[in-house]
Amino acid sequence: MRHIYLTLLLIAAVAGQMLAYDLPDEDLHYSILYKWGLINKQAATAVLSLRSDGQHYHAKLAAKTVPWADKVFRVRDTLESTMLRQGCLPQIYKKNTHEGGTYNRDIVRYSRNGDEVSGYASRYRRKKNGQVSESDTVLHAIGMTVDMLSVFYYLRTIDFADMAVGSEIHLNVFSGKKVEKLRVRYDGIETIKIEKKAWQAYHLSFAFTHNGEQSSDSMSTWISADDNRIPIKLEGILALGKVHAYFTGAQNAE
Repeated sequence: MRHIYLTLLLIAAVAGQMLAYDLPDEDLHYSILYKWGLINKQAATAVLSLRSDGQHYHAKLAAKTVPWADKVFRVRDTLESTMLRQGCLPQIYKKNTHEGGTYNRDIVRYSRNGDEVSGYASRYRRKKNGQVSESDTVLHAIGMTVDMLSVFYYLRTIDFADMAVGSEIHLNVFSGKKVEKLRVRYDGIETIKIEKKAWQAYHLSFAFTHNGEQSSDSMSTWISADDNRIPIKLEGILALGKVHAYFTGAQNAE
């Protein structure tokens, strides 16, 4: 199930091509399907929420498996990120995961000095048998650095129309214990159909590495080529089958 929320979140952006775009308060809803051979079933749902507060954005992803999948591997995950409105730079990142009887919590606090970025990470792990472990780590990177949630919103400030097809971008991503390198390739505009609606969408492909080795499966996303910049389809490859996430609707917050 780790791949399910990774499929929703592993999206990147391009430094130097940002739009003057103010993100709205909203809730974006997704249906997550598991595909393997003749199996094609909804496995989970997710909601991405954003609220503005002065100079900050507060983002949240809540994902959960549906009843049939609960019986196989129950998941209740929540990711939160507090970001500066200017550039969607993360300040605090929190991840709480309840997966198959285990509970994990990561908190990363960011500090910046020019191009140098540090992340002060605290990790808590509780296994099925009740065994608990805790650890602290300091992460370092140079250049644009995001987390697994803020990267989604940073993406929506990017002007893809000014990018050449095949262009690649490189970012740093802080997780709870390591720094990953994210390589993004812009693959142009495509027409994507979801149910009966056709969307014009920017196609992005991305890959993660850690210490020069692949750390997550390659994934793709399609972002609506309109003023809303909504991820409408996301796709990841698993050891057995694929996971697809489809946009099912949005609601502007009151």
